[in-house]
Amino acid sequence: MVIKSSNPQWLFTTLAFTLIIRISRMTPRPFYFSPKTLFAFVPTTSRSFLSLGLAFLLTGCQTFNFNPDSVDVSTKRAQGTAVVPFQVIGDDQPDWLVPEVDIASEVTITRYSEKTDHDTNWLSVVLYAVTLTLVPAHDEHIYTDSYELSWHGKSLLKSEIEYSIDTYFTLYFPTALFFGSLDSGPELQQQIAQEYVYDLHKSHVLTTIDRQHEEFRHANPETRAELIDYLFGPGQNSVYRLPALTRLIELAPKENPLAFHAEHALISGYIQALPETDQAWLIGPDGLNGFNLQTQLNQGVPADELLVQILNAYPAEEQAEQKIVSLNGQQTVTREFPSGYYNGLTDRHRNLLKQAGLPAGLVDRMTNDAPDPQLLAAAHTGKLRDANGNIRIPTKDELLEQLVRHDNKGQYISPYTSDDVLAEWVNSAINANIGATAGTGVGAVAGAYLGEKALEQIPFVGGFLGGAVGAEIGKSVGRQTAISASGGWEAIRASSDRSFDDIASMARYLKEKYGTTGNYTDAMNATRQIYPELAEVLAQVR
Repeated sequence: MVIKSSNPQWLFTTLAFTLIIRISRMTPRPFYFSPKTLFAFVPTTSRSFLSLGLAFLLTGCQTFNFNPDSVDVSTKRAQGTAVVPFQVIGDDQPDWLVPEVDIASEVTITRYSEKTDHDTNWLSVVLYAVTLTLVPAHDEHIYTDSYELSWHGKSLLKSEIEYSIDTYFTLYFPTALFFGSLDSGPELQQQIAQEYVYDLHKSHVLTTIDRQHEEFRHANPETRAELIDYLFGPGQNSVYRLPALTRLIELAPKENPLAFHAEHALISGYIQALPETDQAWLIGPDGLNGFNLQTQLNQGVPADELLVQILNAYPAEEQAEQKIVSLNGQQTVTREFPSGYYNGLTDRHRNLLKQAGLPAGLVDRMTNDAPDPQLLAAAHTGKLRDANGNIRIPTKDELLEQLVRHDNKGQYISPYTSDDVLAEWVNSAINANIGATAGTGVGAVAGAYLGEKALEQIPFVGGFLGGAVGAEIGKSVGRQTAISASGGWEAIRASSDRSFDDIASMARYLKEKYGTTGNYTDAMNATRQIYPELAEVLAQVR
């Protein structure tokens, strides 16, 4: 059984006062009662039904109910349709928004509902406790339902309506059924609420569009100054921003229109309103979009110099965000930076730039995709310049070779020589099977044992530090064992003609250049015994 009321608050109050009056009229005389007394007056055949009835009455429940009274309906509802300067895509395609003829611009409608507040009826909580949960506890969950029209991420119109869903809870009695429905959860009540407020959204959208149209008609911007004033004034958040931008674009001179467009490119939405062929030249960071790059090339700036500028302008990698955008009617995942960089520049744009004559080497780097880390590091450190100070973009192999020293004076000795064969000290280690025994094997165990035994002789220290320090001693002994098996430091350094200044360069170089060779695993096993920190760094190389 489900009982509903159009005014649950009234029913709630009536039940509470009725219960209080009943309690106040109870006689103080003692009265003794037991289950046997009850069943003595009930036929045997009816006892099972009585038991089931008592079980039902002593079962609590939780119910939910959308409260229409929580919605503000004081606004006059608009009817009919509106002719609008855009096509509609997104969560709703209402037939009451009628696009003008030959309109290509697409506005996205987004519909979403989120919980914004929560209110507890504390009187109900008190009565809930006093009546042993006969009176249900009452909570009010407040939601905001939004209906938004946006264009390329910019909001043009937004309707927000609040509504609430009431929750009633009892532990021992089914009285919560008087206030809500047992068979409908909060999701169903939200759906009921959203259907209820849809007409209110429609009314607000139609009323707002009518007001925006009147503002645009009254302003009637025609000149460049009038259009800019409108776009930065009443047209900032208006569906008539689109025709205003179109009017401004049409003012561009036929001779060198890109210069006119570049002058207005910082106006929000201006680039997106341009034809795709013009968009391609204006998307990018200040001074490094296609138009700026072509201008500098015409002034004699070398392409390689411009490439270095593009690389040095690349934002920090951790700032990158994955976003889903709509391109030509399809959903695509792109990388974007809050600062901009090349947000929105597509492969189609890049192909247009190449066809127009912009160097492919520049165009290919006009992307939010992460550049090769070695190329980026070389640009930051100036290693892209040759001995004469001229910029030369090295190949991938040449960038890799910049990580290694062509001598044995670095901090870390290479296990491979310049002839791409294993150094003699590595062969010695492999023949001695050091990779399987040193450090983690015999040397480590022996060192840990000796360290622990030595520390046991010091009061209060042996038990606490013996294991940890013993393990460190084990590592040291294992490393020394590996060095000895490889011929000693002098032999190691003398048998290799290449080295590295840091462990990260060593790991990346060895993995990228020799990772697929047959002797790579043996070489790394031997090298890790001398440089234990190499194992962790190698695992991080991608």
